[in-house]
Amino acid sequence: MKKIPILKWLTLSTRLSRRKAFDAIVSGKVKVNGQIVTDVKTPIDPERDHVLLNGKHLRMGSPAPIYILLHKPKGVVTTTEDAEGRTTVLDLVRKIKTPVFPVGRLDIMTEGLLLLTNDGPLANALLHPKYGVPRTYHVKVKGKIPQKVFAILKKGELKLDGKHIRPISVEVLKSLEKNTWLKVTLREGRNREVRRIFANLNLPVLNLIRVGFGPLTIKGLPPGQWRMLTEKEISRLKQTVKP
Repeated sequence: MKKIPILKWLTLSTRLSRRKAFDAIVSGKVKVNGQIVTDVKTPIDPERDHVLLNGKHLRMGSPAPIYILLHKPKGVVTTTEDAEGRTTVLDLVRKIKTPVFPVGRLDIMTEGLLLLTNDGPLANALLHPKYGVPRTYHVKVKGKIPQKVFAILKKGELKLDGKHIRPISVEVLKSLEKNTWLKVTLREGRNREVRRIFANLNLPVLNLIRVGFGPLTIKGLPPGQWRMLTEKEISRLKQTVKP
């Protein structure tokens, strides 16, 4: 079998995120054939080499790729583990024995579409800014929306962390007496971006639901439920980040 970097193999074969796998390697917690490995690019043969993490033997061979579409409810954290004992997204898919990890994050009070997979390369590509994979949200904000707000967002005139946001697609779904529901589509994944954008516009977010990610939607999937992606969905997802 073709050799692959230890970092790639570790992220595919465990529940560790790429960051945590990187930290585990460089801090000397990983051994290959009895020798400590600290270089994340060290090549290994998954069928022949023996890998230990914190003294625990890891199963050889990369598991088959798996792709899960989850409707994350409010109150669930998008992490592989939580020191405070809160419910994580992995707790919702315990029936799946193959280790998977979330692609990106939704904050604890945001619900909606979350992709879980063990396909590290695809996950990294989907999150890379150069592909601009669209994320679509239904956003309930307090108050009415001034027309100038639409112009600001569509032109990308607002700044976050000193950098202009990319142009955003915005349309009104429902205008109520005191609140407004919007459909917002953006093409980058900055931390809590939607909430921060509207906070800067003095429009507090009251409810936030991610309804689309690339070609995927959560239509028909209730909060807390999940399903496997179809072959067609997997193909379309990969086409999204095809060079």
